[in-house]
Amino acid sequence: MANLSDRWLAFLQRLTRLEKALLLLAGLQLVYQSVYRIAGVTLPLDGLLTLVFVAAAFLTGIKYSFWLFRRTVWRLRNRLILAYAFIGVVPIVLILAMLGIGMYILMGQVATYLMTAEMNRRNEVVRDCAYALAWNVADHLGSDQGRTAAGQFIQTLRRRLADLQAVLHVDGQTFRVPATAGVAEFPRWSQHGFLGLIAAGREHALAAHVGIQQAAHVVEVFAYEPADASLLGKLLPGLASISLLVIDDDSPDPLARREKRRLSQQPEAAPQSDGSAALVRFGAVSESKGESREPTALQPPRSWWDIAVRWGTPFPVRRWESTSTENSQVLVRVVSRPSLIIRRLFSTLGPLTDALKLVLYIVGGLLLLVEVASLVFGMSLTRTITRSVADLYEGTVKVNSGDFSNRIPIRSNDQLSELAASFNRMTANVEKLIIESKEKERLESELEIAREVQSQLFPKCAPRLKTLQLAGACRPARMVSGDYYDFIPLSANWTALAIGDIAGKGISAALLMASIQSSLRAQLNSNHRLTAPQPGMERFSTSDLTALLNTQLYESTSPEKFATFFCALYDEETSRLVYTNAGHLPPILIRQGKARRLEVNGMVLGAFPNQSYEKGCFELRAGDLLAAYTDGITEPENEYGEEFGERRLTELLIRNAGKPLEELIGVVTSAAGEWGSASEQQDDMTLLLLRRI
Repeated sequence: MANLSDRWLAFLQRLTRLEKALLLLAGLQLVYQSVYRIAGVTLPLDGLLTLVFVAAAFLTGIKYSFWLFRRTVWRLRNRLILAYAFIGVVPIVLILAMLGIGMYILMGQVATYLMTAEMNRRNEVVRDCAYALAWNVADHLGSDQGRTAAGQFIQTLRRRLADLQAVLHVDGQTFRVPATAGVAEFPRWSQHGFLGLIAAGREHALAAHVGIQQAAHVVEVFAYEPADASLLGKLLPGLASISLLVIDDDSPDPLARREKRRLSQQPEAAPQSDGSAALVRFGAVSESKGESREPTALQPPRSWWDIAVRWGTPFPVRRWESTSTENSQVLVRVVSRPSLIIRRLFSTLGPLTDALKLVLYIVGGLLLLVEVASLVFGMSLTRTITRSVADLYEGTVKVNSGDFSNRIPIRSNDQLSELAASFNRMTANVEKLIIESKEKERLESELEIAREVQSQLFPKCAPRLKTLQLAGACRPARMVSGDYYDFIPLSANWTALAIGDIAGKGISAALLMASIQSSLRAQLNSNHRLTAPQPGMERFSTSDLTALLNTQLYESTSPEKFATFFCALYDEETSRLVYTNAGHLPPILIRQGKARRLEVNGMVLGAFPNQSYEKGCFELRAGDLLAAYTDGITEPENEYGEEFGERRLTELLIRNAGKPLEELIGVVTSAAGEWGSASEQQDDMTLLLLRRI
């Protein structure tokens, strides 16, 4: 039970605020509906609760729809299928829908065109019959004889138009033929030459008004044929079902319209001779076919596509009760099927119809074959793409887990295969780089150890002398340095000073530097015990020491290895400095604001064997500053290729000669570093300073 409650609480914690609100609203809806079902009581705010619940469900549905869409299109295959649907299927569906709508409109318009043409032709037949009747009556000008002749002749005409009726006006007399005709008077608006559709209430007829004059007699005929279901069914037999719908009523008098509506709700009365619109009927009173009949039923569909096409077109109609000559509108509604219309359109081909059908079947079969081939080809291409991407995905997953030995199979010769091959080369290079990186880490670890060892070789602090201040610093360009400086106390009065620059950088230079340092200390430690017999006289010579170091370096290193070296001995009692400069940059002596350079006493160490070196000597005065340095101080170049140089170094030393030595070292190294345009330090910077107190 506790486990179930914990899972329920965890489920609630995962829900968002909207989902929690929807869950609460669903519970309230359940309670409200239960109360209504059981007790038949509608609780307060039921409608508002339902509205809020529907809104929350709609928003949640939109949210999960987006979530489902993102989950669906995560896979490339689903994304491609969706893209194909949008690119290929949707346009085809829209085109087919447009074609369907267009064909529907076209079929409907063709049907209405055929119907309109047939109705106009039928109306012209009514007019021809009216002319024939008028001339027949004119040939029998006696009124009784004319009426009798008209009645006999219309029977002949009705063999062609079964429901033909007419109203005649002959020499001031008006009569109708046959005697049972529904109309007894001419409409008020009618005049010679009228041809068209007329309407009285819900009844319609095709009518024509003609007039002729023979001698002194005038004969006018208003002939009409009821446009009932029987006639409409004969217009396009077997092709369409036609009906007329009133869409406009131009009766000018509202009272007349109300009267017409009132009369239409009452039982139909016999026609009267006043021609009132409410009593006008185009069908004969005594004939049952005057009653309205339903439109002709269509043939059953030939296939699923043979749907019923319902279309309509407005047709001009003249209202019987109208007092003006303006036309109203009636909607001629046509219901047909595409198969019936197509059969009528292609009926002129005769025997060629079957041949045309065969051609259409062949073309349709070819199009279907091309579509199937395109579908198969597209699925094959899609499978190639998705399979290559799946291989790449699996490869990246294995690379992410640290397996760089996995290789993606090359399945074809295309850009995706080249991408897979490039991925394989990349993983191989990464695997190689990892090995090299591990080796580099090992070397860096060893270099770090070498740097720590080398840092132990440099003096940790300068010795404190009564008359001399000492300071030195080395700023390596890499992890280890090829420069060297040292302070070596020999006795209470004598102190050895040294600075050197090994050719090259890195490990080899650092090893050579360590060799020189160990040799120098070994030589000094073995000889400093021999004290001078008299104050001011040294038993140990810097020139001999330098020559000895040159011999050792030449014999123990390759010919291209050499080093510049400056070595000096300082006597505390006499303030004398004895030195030997083996090819090193001349140290700078600053005395009373002026500078001079010490001389060079011989060649660099390790270049030639059996070299002899000289020594120099001078006395340091109070305030004197001596600066020994390596080329890393003077050779940095700016963006114009101009070196920092000894002149700028000298000026910098003169300006800052009074500062503490450690601060002066920082000023010099910072100025030289800022002068260089390179992003990294190019050479080791080493500086050794002495100041006479």
